[in-house]
Amino acid sequence: MSTGDSMARVVSMLDWDGDLGPASLPDHEAERLRSRLGDGAIRWVAGAVEQALAALRGEIDDSLAPWPVIRAFAEHVLTSTVLGLAGDDTLPADTAAIDRDLAEDIVAREIPLSVITRALRTMQREWLSLLLAAALDVHPDGVSVIPDLATAVTETMDAWIGAATDAIVEERRRVYLAEQVRIRSAIESLVAAEPVDVDAATRLLRIPLSGWHLGCAIGAPPGVALERRAVDGIVYLFTRVVGSDRMLRYESSAGNVHVWVTTDRPPQAPRVEDLHVTAPVLVGIGEPHQGTAGFRRTFLEASDALRLAASLGDKGGVSYGDAALAIVLSQDEERARWFIEHELRELATDSPEMADMRNTLRIFFDTRMRIAPAAERLFLHRNTLINRLERIQAVLGHSVSERSAETQAALVLDILFAGRHDDPL
Repeated sequence: MSTGDSMARVVSMLDWDGDLGPASLPDHEAERLRSRLGDGAIRWVAGAVEQALAALRGEIDDSLAPWPVIRAFAEHVLTSTVLGLAGDDTLPADTAAIDRDLAEDIVAREIPLSVITRALRTMQREWLSLLLAAALDVHPDGVSVIPDLATAVTETMDAWIGAATDAIVEERRRVYLAEQVRIRSAIESLVAAEPVDVDAATRLLRIPLSGWHLGCAIGAPPGVALERRAVDGIVYLFTRVVGSDRMLRYESSAGNVHVWVTTDRPPQAPRVEDLHVTAPVLVGIGEPHQGTAGFRRTFLEASDALRLAASLGDKGGVSYGDAALAIVLSQDEERARWFIEHELRELATDSPEMADMRNTLRIFFDTRMRIAPAAERLFLHRNTLINRLERIQAVLGHSVSERSAETQAALVLDILFAGRHDDPL
């Protein structure tokens, strides 16, 4: 007699001698077994499943375990295993056969995959022990099939462990994606100033919305692709410089990355140079603000600063605190040009001489109004720079330090509109 015939004989003689109590199989599983092996196999599978579940209960201390769902899964696996041993072409182990409720329970309670694998191996051990005992009762053919029996059961359970793992991973992915949708929705509601449940949003976003928030927007000039590694590096530096690991990241449909870092106390906003930004990446840094209104405000400030950086073509980016006036004024181009003319006076004239004066003044402000660094950057002798600054002050009608914020804003706006001097207003 061939090994296959001997295996089929062993399986055809399966029956359960003990008390089954209320144990029984679902109709669809029972019918699969009855049509191929008879009622004895139905009783044997029901009894073997109960024995395996009893062993599992002894190993698993889990009062919330969904035992009815686990039983149904075990019945399906063992029915398929037995029919496979009998020579039937059974369906392969597949994630579709894993009960969705079981996968949801495992993921919701964050049960490790190692626990699931151990539980399935316990079932395998119990069932294999029972099958080997049944084989030994079939003389003389049973002994010859024991190696093949052990191999077949192990391979079948390996396949089911793989299917269960895939189902759990897929469920985790589904839950993650659903959570990401909720997170995006919460962020978009906050920045749109829509009413939100602050406690629920705090739990979802995993940051205390009542705390202090500091925003950073990361982007690139139009038509330029961002390298994710470069963005990740800026995000890391931003959180490290601010000094908090409570961070939220949001990637917009426009291709910009927004980051919030949350702290218990007002944080110090980093400078653009602290983030080591390299072209073509640009950043906009907001100011720290508190609460849900602050979450929105720092986002808008960082976004406006990023837009200004992109318009100016600045290397690195712009901090809102350094360019707030220019950002606000740039929203209305006509009034912004009036402001430039009012603050810079003759310095706003579109001529090579005045353009050189404006550049000198920008460098002077960039170096925090220090003569030596500014002269070095301009390749001028310090006395030459001092004389030039005196001429600039004569044009402005006041000391450059007297209205420095307004003057710097006018210089920023001048760059912003430099290519549009001849445009009609």
